[in-house]
Amino acid sequence: MDIRDYLRAIRRILWLVIAIPVAAGLLVGGFIELQPSSYQANATAVVPAITANGISQSAASQYASTFKDVLTSQSVIPVVSQKFNIPQSELLAGLSSSTTTASSNLINVVLVGKKGQNLVGAVREATIDTMNAIAAPQLVQANNAVVNAQTLLQNVETKIANFQTVYGTASPQVAYNDETSTLSSHQALYTTAVINKDLPRQATLKAILTADEARLNQLSTALAQYQPISTEFSAATAAYDHAISNQVAALALIATDSASGTVITKDVGRLSKLSEVIKFGAIGLALALIMMLGLILILELMRSGRREQGPASGQQGAFAWPPPASAETRAAGPPAAPAMAGTAAPSATPRDPWRASPPATGDGNGNGNGHASGNAPADTPDADAESQRTGSGLFRRR
Repeated sequence: MDIRDYLRAIRRILWLVIAIPVAAGLLVGGFIELQPSSYQANATAVVPAITANGISQSAASQYASTFKDVLTSQSVIPVVSQKFNIPQSELLAGLSSSTTTASSNLINVVLVGKKGQNLVGAVREATIDTMNAIAAPQLVQANNAVVNAQTLLQNVETKIANFQTVYGTASPQVAYNDETSTLSSHQALYTTAVINKDLPRQATLKAILTADEARLNQLSTALAQYQPISTEFSAATAAYDHAISNQVAALALIATDSASGTVITKDVGRLSKLSEVIKFGAIGLALALIMMLGLILILELMRSGRREQGPASGQQGAFAWPPPASAETRAAGPPAAPAMAGTAAPSATPRDPWRASPPATGDGNGNGNGHASGNAPADTPDADAESQRTGSGLFRRR
C-alpha cells in the first residue's frame, strides 16, 4: 500500500472523516458549557505597612510575596470558611493575589467560587485577615518590647530609690551644681574679708568654706556613682518610649486594615466559558481526527496484507501443471500430408504420465506394441483417452 491508496481510502469516506471529529468537538464543547459556571469577586487593598515606611521595590515585593503565602495559610482559610460557609478546598483553589507593578502598594485579590456564595464578603474578609495576620507579629514584637522596657525601667528606678536613701538626693548632679555655686559665693565673701582685713569674718568664712568643700567632695563621689545609673535610666526610658511608639503603630495598622477605604471590593459576576469551550472543543476535534486517520491506516494495512497472502489465480498447488496454451497462443504445426488427410489425427491432449498405457482394441500383429493389423479397423480411442480430452481426469485442465 502506498500513499495514493491511503488518500483514496480517505476520499471514499471523506464525509465520515469530517463529520466524526466535528461531532466530537461539539460534544466536548457542549459538555464544558453544561458544567456549573464560576463566579468571581475582586478586592483591592492599600497596604499601610508599605505607605507608612515609604514605598520601596524591595519592601513592596517582600510584602506581596508574604501576602500571597499568608492568604492561603491556616491563619486565614479556616476563619473565612467558617464565617461564610465556603469549603476550605474551594477557598484554597479560588483565592489568589497579585500586584500591578513590582513596587506598587496596591494588591489585587481574586476569589473564584460558585453561584450563591457570598464571594464579595469572603474576599474582603480574607484580605483583611491576611493583612492583620501580617501585622500580628509586629504587634506581638511591640508588646514584648514594651514589657522588656518596663522591666528595665523598673530596675533603674529601684536603683535610683536606693541611691536617694544613701545620699539623700535623687539628683546628685543638681546638688553638685548647687554646692559648687555655694562654694564659689563663700569664696568671694572670704576674699572680701581678706581685703578688708576682717579677721573674725575671715575665720567664720574659712570654716564655711571647709564645710562646703567637704560637701562638694561627697557630692562628687555620689555623682560618680550615679552616672551609670543615669545612663541606664536614659536608655531604659528611650527603649520604653520606642516600644510604646511601635505598639501604637501596630495597633493603628490593625485598626486601619478594617477601615472602609483600605479594602475596595468588586463583584465581577459569572465568568465566561467561551475560551474553555473553544480550547477543549478544538482538542476533542483534533484527537478524533487523529484517531479516524489512524483507524483508516490500520484497516488499509490489514486489507493489503490479506491480498498479499492469497494464492495466485490459476494455481492448484505445488504439483499443479501449467495451464495449456490456448488456440491463439499455441504454435501452429506443419500442415498435414495429403496421404494422411483421411486418417484421424491423434489427440493433442497430453497423456497422463501417472497412468499406464491403455491396451490395444484390435487384434494386433502379435508383437505387443498395440498396432492393429493391416486389415483391422483403425484404433478407436478408449474411454480413458476420451475422459482426458473431455477434462474429467484427475488432473483436469482448466
